[in-house]
Amino acid sequence: MSSATRDASESDGVTGTARVSHAPDGPTPSLAVVEAIADLAGVDSLDLLEEGVALYDHFDPDALDALVSGRSDVDVDVTVADYEVHVDAREVVVRRHRN
Repeated sequence: MSSATRDASESDGVTGTARVSHAPDGPTPSLAVVEAIADLAGVDSLDLLEEGVALYDHFDPDALDALVSGRSDVDVDVTVADYEVHVDAREVVVRRHRN
Protein backbone atom coordinates (compact mmCIF):
# COMPACT_ATOMS: atom_id res chain seq x y z
CA MET A 1 0.00 0.00 0.00
CA SER A 2 1.38 3.36 -1.00
CA SER A 3 1.86 6.17 1.49
CA ALA A 4 1.83 8.76 -1.30
CA THR A 5 -0.44 11.76 -1.07
CA ARG A 6 -1.47 13.51 -4.24
CA ASP A 7 -2.08 17.16 -5.00
CA ALA A 8 -4.37 17.24 -8.01
CA SER A 9 -3.72 20.85 -8.88
CA GLU A 10 -2.46 21.54 -12.36
CA SER A 11 -0.24 24.49 -13.24
CA ASP A 12 2.79 25.32 -15.33
CA GLY A 13 2.37 22.22 -17.50
CA VAL A 14 2.38 19.89 -14.51
CA THR A 15 -0.32 17.25 -14.14
CA GLY A 16 -0.19 16.40 -10.47
CA THR A 17 2.16 16.09 -7.57
CA ALA A 18 2.80 13.18 -5.21
CA ARG A 19 4.48 13.47 -1.82
CA VAL A 20 5.88 10.66 0.30
CA SER A 21 7.45 11.17 3.71
CA HIS A 22 10.54 9.09 4.31
CA ALA A 23 11.95 10.23 7.61
CA PRO A 24 12.40 8.97 10.22
CA ASP A 25 9.88 6.11 10.31
CA GLY A 26 8.93 5.91 6.64
CA PRO A 27 10.47 4.12 3.68
CA THR A 28 14.00 4.88 2.52
CA PRO A 29 14.29 7.95 0.26
CA SER A 30 14.70 5.78 -2.85
CA LEU A 31 11.63 3.70 -1.99
CA ALA A 32 9.70 6.91 -1.39
CA VAL A 33 10.67 7.97 -4.94
CA VAL A 34 9.31 4.66 -6.25
CA GLU A 35 6.04 5.06 -4.31
CA ALA A 36 5.50 8.62 -5.50
CA ILE A 37 6.20 7.87 -9.17
CA ALA A 38 4.01 4.76 -9.05
CA ASP A 39 1.19 6.80 -7.54
CA LEU A 40 1.36 9.37 -10.34
CA ALA A 41 1.67 6.66 -12.98
CA GLY A 42 -1.36 4.89 -11.52
CA VAL A 43 0.46 1.57 -11.20
CA ASP A 44 1.81 -0.65 -8.46
CA SER A 45 5.41 0.15 -7.62
CA LEU A 46 6.43 -3.31 -8.83
CA ASP A 47 5.11 -2.42 -12.30
CA LEU A 48 7.20 0.72 -12.85
CA LEU A 49 9.71 -1.09 -15.03
CA GLU A 50 6.88 -1.99 -17.41
CA GLU A 51 6.08 1.74 -17.53
CA GLY A 52 9.65 2.46 -18.64
CA VAL A 53 10.81 3.77 -15.27
CA ALA A 54 13.98 2.25 -13.83
CA LEU A 55 15.67 4.27 -11.09
CA TYR A 56 19.09 2.79 -11.84
CA ASP A 57 18.92 4.41 -15.27
CA HIS A 58 18.86 7.81 -13.54
CA PHE A 59 20.68 7.46 -10.20
CA ASP A 60 22.00 4.93 -7.71
CA PRO A 61 19.24 4.40 -5.11
CA ASP A 62 21.73 3.32 -2.43
CA ALA A 63 23.77 6.48 -2.98
CA LEU A 64 20.61 8.62 -2.72
CA ASP A 65 19.68 6.94 0.56
CA ALA A 66 23.16 7.47 1.98
CA LEU A 67 23.29 11.08 0.82
CA VAL A 68 19.91 12.20 2.15
CA SER A 69 19.12 10.01 5.17
CA GLY A 70 19.61 11.76 8.48
CA ARG A 71 20.78 15.04 6.93
CA SER A 72 18.94 18.32 6.85
CA ASP A 73 21.48 20.17 4.71
CA VAL A 74 21.04 18.22 1.45
CA ASP A 75 18.35 18.46 -1.23
CA VAL A 76 18.52 16.40 -4.41
CA ASP A 77 16.71 17.15 -7.67
CA VAL A 78 16.70 14.65 -10.53
CA THR A 79 14.59 13.89 -13.57
CA VAL A 80 13.38 10.30 -13.81
CA ALA A 81 11.66 9.52 -17.12
CA ASP A 82 8.85 12.13 -17.34
CA TYR A 83 8.97 12.97 -13.63
CA GLU A 84 10.75 15.72 -11.73
CA VAL A 85 11.89 14.38 -8.37
CA HIS A 86 12.87 16.48 -5.34
CA VAL A 87 14.24 14.73 -2.25
CA ASP A 88 14.97 16.48 1.02
CA ALA A 89 15.53 15.37 4.59
CA ARG A 90 11.85 14.60 5.21
CA GLU A 91 10.00 13.88 2.00
CA VAL A 92 10.01 13.17 -1.70
CA VAL A 93 7.98 15.38 -4.03
CA VAL A 94 7.39 14.16 -7.59
CA ARG A 95 5.77 16.10 -10.40
CA ARG A 96 4.80 14.73 -13.79
CA HIS A 97 4.92 16.88 -16.90
CA ARG A 98 2.38 16.84 -19.68
CA ASN A 99 3.69 15.40 -22.90
